[in-house]
Amino acid sequence: MDGSELFQFSETRILVILATLVVFFRGLGLYFQRRSVAVSLNDSKHVTLVVFGDIGRSPRMQYHALSFAQNGWTVNFVGYDGATPLNSITSNPKINIHYISHPWHLPDNIPKIMFLIFAPIKVYTQILLLYWTLLFRINRPDYILVQNPPSIPTLMIVQTVCWLQSTKLIIDWHNFGYTILGLRLGQNSLFVKIAKRYEQLFGDRAHAHLTVTGAIHRELMFKWGVKGSITTLYDKPPTHFRRLNLDEIHEFLLKINLEKIVSEQSIGSDFLPPSSTNKTFLTIKSSVDTTAKYRQDRPILIVSSTSWTADEDFSMLLNGAQRYEEEVERHSSQRSNKTFPKLLFVITGKGPLKEKYEREISKMTTRHVKIVTMWLAAEDYPLLLGSADLGICLHTSSSGMDLPMKVVDMFGCGLPVCAVEFECLGELMQHNRNGLIFKSETQLVEQLIDLFTNYPANASKLEQMRNHLSIFQQERWDTNWNKKHRLTTLALPEKSLKNTSAKIFPEYFKVEA
Repeated sequence: MDGSELFQFSETRILVILATLVVFFRGLGLYFQRRSVAVSLNDSKHVTLVVFGDIGRSPRMQYHALSFAQNGWTVNFVGYDGATPLNSITSNPKINIHYISHPWHLPDNIPKIMFLIFAPIKVYTQILLLYWTLLFRINRPDYILVQNPPSIPTLMIVQTVCWLQSTKLIIDWHNFGYTILGLRLGQNSLFVKIAKRYEQLFGDRAHAHLTVTGAIHRELMFKWGVKGSITTLYDKPPTHFRRLNLDEIHEFLLKINLEKIVSEQSIGSDFLPPSSTNKTFLTIKSSVDTTAKYRQDRPILIVSSTSWTADEDFSMLLNGAQRYEEEVERHSSQRSNKTFPKLLFVITGKGPLKEKYEREISKMTTRHVKIVTMWLAAEDYPLLLGSADLGICLHTSSSGMDLPMKVVDMFGCGLPVCAVEFECLGELMQHNRNGLIFKSETQLVEQLIDLFTNYPANASKLEQMRNHLSIFQQERWDTNWNKKHRLTTLALPEKSLKNTSAKIFPEYFKVEA
């Protein structure tokens, strides 16, 4: 037998092996499908939610789980442990959480070459863990709803599982995974280009696609040409995100003891007004039977939440705070008749760059501006937003096509926001109406000066923006989700899909005479 005959024989054997594997796995899929028949007869509405991240730090996926459960679905929720999920998730009998083991963590400052060596090993481990969970720990669902990103290896796995189990797939597009990888490796990296092709390949076909913005909807429909219905499901705040009254603000500040947090982070004691058992640094309540009111000497409470990643440049906020300090000092030295309140920035969240920025914050010696970082339980986060005067958002988006959920949360609490500009921010914010948009730290400082000069006597602009937010607050997550629910779980026929898209993006469906 010569070499060419051996080569041909090897090709034949490979084809036979591949065909055998296809038959085996398809048979395995039928087994999984039959294994779940008894469960399906009792309740045919089962959905598996997959988030390849910390479940407790995935609010949109938690809201999906609650909405499915409230509509009678049995929910299996797959992801990593970490932050505690909402109490309404953990206590819901229709929601079952399946934690998958954490693979080892790659340091954020690891050299690129080491990242490229160890990342594939980590991905392979993740593949095995997720396959085991979806195929052997959970009965076959009617639908799998997966968050994207991360795309690698999630999309490939859920596509395979859905094929094996004859399950319908819904992809919830929060962003594009390859653009996030590009923040680490550079958008022109070969590996980023491969990641994009992978995402296009395994994200191409699904029963339905959900998108957080119209920009992602357009990208998937007109540039990627994905198969399946596409629905834009904007983030909306749940009903418990609201503005607190003064008594509630007073009780919340007493509960979290923010003064202690400020003191522990080595901030000068002369910054905060003195407090006591009936005072917080914002409010005063003379007795149990009286209503709380704001202190005249209180600072302005400004909040920002972040995952401390490269798509948020917090040096812009730090430099802006320093320049606000300089502006206040300049007016003071000139004996100006303008007054400026102190500003207290509270930044919540966890992430890879947190320690870096905390070191920079600790070196600041400002008297009129202070910045503290903290982590709040999921139930306390909306209470902080509901107590604040202003929100700050530094999210810029790796793709330019997603929207910051933190702004949605702030709007839900009636909190105006100053946000850094990026491409599709206009889908959520309108400058000078429900917030202010800035391009640089200079503009941010100008906005802070404009809002708080002679405050609280001059608070009209802030109040006007807060009043405009009442329109946004009229629609909440539940009503929005229920309105789009049919499009999510019952895919429209292609004709209906085009008609629906024509209503959303009429400029793409103009017919020339």
